[in-house]
Amino acid sequence: MEEHQTPPSILPLPLDELVPLLQAWLQARLPAPERKPGRPRTFSDTSLLLFHLVRALLGFSSERMRRELARNPRLRKRLGLERVPSSATLSERSRRLPWPLLRGGKRVGRRRRVLALDSTLLPAQRSDGEAAWGVGSQGDWVYGYKLHLLVDLDTGEVLGLRVTPASWHDSPVGRGMLWEVERFPGEKPPVVVADAAYEGEANFRLAGRRGMLLVTGHNRRRGRPKGEGRLLNLRRRGRGVYRRLLGRRWGLETIFGLLKGPMGLVGAVGRVRGLKAVALQVEAWVMAWSVVAQLLGQAGLPITRVLRAVA
Repeated sequence: MEEHQTPPSILPLPLDELVPLLQAWLQARLPAPERKPGRPRTFSDTSLLLFHLVRALLGFSSERMRRELARNPRLRKRLGLERVPSSATLSERSRRLPWPLLRGGKRVGRRRRVLALDSTLLPAQRSDGEAAWGVGSQGDWVYGYKLHLLVDLDTGEVLGLRVTPASWHDSPVGRGMLWEVERFPGEKPPVVVADAAYEGEANFRLAGRRGMLLVTGHNRRRGRPKGEGRLLNLRRRGRGVYRRLLGRRWGLETIFGLLKGPMGLVGAVGRVRGLKAVALQVEAWVMAWSVVAQLLGQAGLPITRVLRAVA
């Protein structure tokens, strides 16, 4: 018999109390469903998104979650499901769920947003033909995929998420996510902190055009940086305020550790094959963490304190 224990930092409330909060959060983010001719859908987008968020928080596969719902009708009703969805229904509908609508930030007061950009490797099955070899920060080679993430370090909001084969370089993927960051009228330029993999002149130029301040690490083995953006970045790093901001990268590294460790993202990715299936697992796990982080923030517990507690 399978056993599973969810750490209190991941599941801060009993499911009976947490599910209504997740449901209210989703309903605030998703548009009202359109009435279309024909037979109405048995399962709404909200109920299926809830299915994936809750199973991610529990560390369950889709099949194990289906078994849990069959065993626990009360939880099934809490998720808004009239019956347990079949494997075929889950497979078909999950591909079209509006995950992008759950991402994005909101303006909170007049504070300057501090965003973090980084990536981490996720091992895959050796039989997965869409995965690739990639090298980690410690020089270790991994066959699998790479999760690229851009988050607001103060709220836990996910502003950008990509899943690629592990061989893809961080810099161009990060540039695409920077381009999609929404700016709010009158806000101070957000600061984006990243490691040396994003120290490309094109990234600094794009950040400047988008009204953001990119602060990255520097790889000394590459010698003195060339280019206006790189040189300006190097001078900034010599100032105390930017050194402290750059040091906040640990927040995203801690999030990666939380996802891959206690939340079991590595095991979830290892259960499926193919880029689309892996991306669905990653989206569910990352957004489950993000929603809980935002709910904790609304309850007066800033995400920075949560990260310190689990670090």
